[in-house]
This record gives sequence, C-alpha cells and structure tokens, in this order.
Amino acid sequence: MSYKNKQGKIGLALLSFAHFHQYRWVEAFNKDSRADIVGFWDDDTERGKAVEKQTGIPFRRNLDALLTDENVTAAAICSETSKHNHLIEHCCRHHLPVMCEKPLARNSTEGLQIKKSVDSACIPFLQVFPQRLMKGNIRIKEILDSGILGKVTHVRKRHGHGFGLASLSSDMPWITLTDKSGGGAYMDEGVHETDLLRYYFGMPISVCALESQSRCGHGEMSATALYAFPDDISVVHEAGWNWIAGGPTTEIYGNEGVLMESLTDCASSTGNSLLPHLAIFKKETGRWEVLEGAYDFSSIHYLFPVAYLDMLADGVSSISTLEDGLKALEMVEGVYKSIREKRTVEF
Repeated sequence: MSYKNKQGKIGLALLSFAHFHQYRWVEAFNKDSRADIVGFWDDDTERGKAVEKQTGIPFRRNLDALLTDENVTAAAICSETSKHNHLIEHCCRHHLPVMCEKPLARNSTEGLQIKKSVDSACIPFLQVFPQRLMKGNIRIKEILDSGILGKVTHVRKRHGHGFGLASLSSDMPWITLTDKSGGGAYMDEGVHETDLLRYYFGMPISVCALESQSRCGHGEMSATALYAFPDDISVVHEAGWNWIAGGPTTEIYGNEGVLMESLTDCASSTGNSLLPHLAIFKKETGRWEVLEGAYDFSSIHYLFPVAYLDMLADGVSSISTLEDGLKALEMVEGVYKSIREKRTVEF
C-alpha cells in the first residue's frame, strides 16, 4: 500500500507540540525530500499560534479536518501522554499510520485500548524509542548476540538529565503532573531503558525499586530499579530528572568481557572529550578497545522521523512496535507497584 499523496510525498499531520521532541521531528522531516508537512493540530491555541509563527507550518484548529485533508497520509503524535489514546483513535478512524512519542500511554489499560484500535484499523505504527537507533546500542546488541562477552551476570544502566533542577516545570509543565504523564522521572526517562533492557535481555522475571522523596511537580525526581532477568542476570537501572551532569551510562559484565558505554545520556556535558562512547574489555587480550567514538547524543531524536519515512515510503520494518511500547510500559508499572507496595514484583 502506498502512503504517498498526489504530490508523491508522505503527507504529514503533526499532532501537538506539547512535547518538545516535535520540534526535532520538524527539522528532520523538513530535510527529507520524501516528506511534506501538510499542517499541525494543537489543542493549546496560544502554543499553536506560536508554533505557526516560528515554523511557518499551517496551524489547523480542527483535528478531523486536518486528518481528512487529501494531502495527509500519516500522522506524528507528540502530545501529552494522557492524550495519546484519543489522538491515535482519531488516526485509526481515518486509517492513517502513526508515529507516537514515548511512553505509549499512562498505563497498560490505556495501552491495550490503543492496541485494540490499531489492530482493528490495521495501520502501520511506530513507537518512538530513540535509543534503539543509537549506533552504540545497535553495536551492543550485536556483541551480546555474538556471545563474545561470555555469560553476562551484571548490568548497570542509567538515563537522566538535569531539567528537573532547571526548566522542566516551565518548559513542559504537564510532564510533571502524573495525571497527564503517568509518572515522574522513571516514566519519562526510565521507559527508554526498560525498552532497551528488554531489547537486550528479554522480559525480566521480577523488580524491586525505590524512588526519591524529592519531587518535580507530582512526579519523583529519581528512581532506582533492581531487575532480575533470565539466566541469572542482575540489572541496576537508575533514572532521574536531577542530574546536572552524567558519566558512563551502560556497564555490561560477562565472564569473558566487559562493555562500557559512556556519554550517552542527556545529562552528559563533556561532548567529544574524556571518555569513549563505546569500549570493550576482552579477557583474552586483557586490554580495553575503543569501538565507537563519542558523538552528540541529542542527534538520535532526528533519526526516528527518518525511520518512519523509511517504513512508509520503502516498506522497511518498524524498528520498535506498539507491542514494544506495551512491554516497556509493563516494566515501568512493575517499578511503581514495587515502590507503592514496598516489595519485589514479579512479571
């Protein structure tokens, strides 16, 4: 099936600029000759006027009128998480493919409602998990699959930034309100890594977690989860809104080697200096080897719009699916349940 309009382009309807990643998507779409941004909808009129002035993209106040425009063939959703279900349902009604910002929904109940709508409409769906397209993470997956590290026993993964100490409450106030976002730092930042950990090791067996007492709005500033994965793999995962700088963010320990991935979180401020992006220690050589040089982490937010166009224009398979979004959400919910009930939660 072709998703090109009469001009031979993927005609895009951008739904909401509530999440600032939509601005990155605009830049990526504008640079790709396969894309044509037909217009955008936003339920915040003042924000809509400001975006139209800044970007020049037509602001369409009527959602259904935009989605039924003959030039629109696909949608990209960057609204508050609480509105994903409603907007995806509208796209399904008009049989439009969807690219959706993470997390999929505030909870699994909403996520399953989304799945029902998408399955019924049989539309292509791309769940945005930017770290899946990061060079180092792709390389890590290849190395894990190769068995070079031997039996993996311990993993430490971090993801965070310092916006909770600075401008998060003013730049994206809705994300600090759990009725709109579904959670705090672990929902917002942790969901990146719940997806990546499952991508690497499959679904965990159990989790035990704790959160900070400090808050940003209604949401926790930070949380730490201890997962038990199959094959006796222990994973410590930390997420936060209160890190003014970062360091190594991935450590994978095997009995034949160790992988270290650094400068990959939003908090890292050291750029191309100090640490390599990805390095491996091999038991057989007894030395560290640099596999990938450091690069700008923020660039990954430009990659998923291109992957979306690849999927619709060239039939490339989705790098992350609605099912991936549901599973990542299930892991996040397990963390919050562990915190509430002060116990280990099994999946």
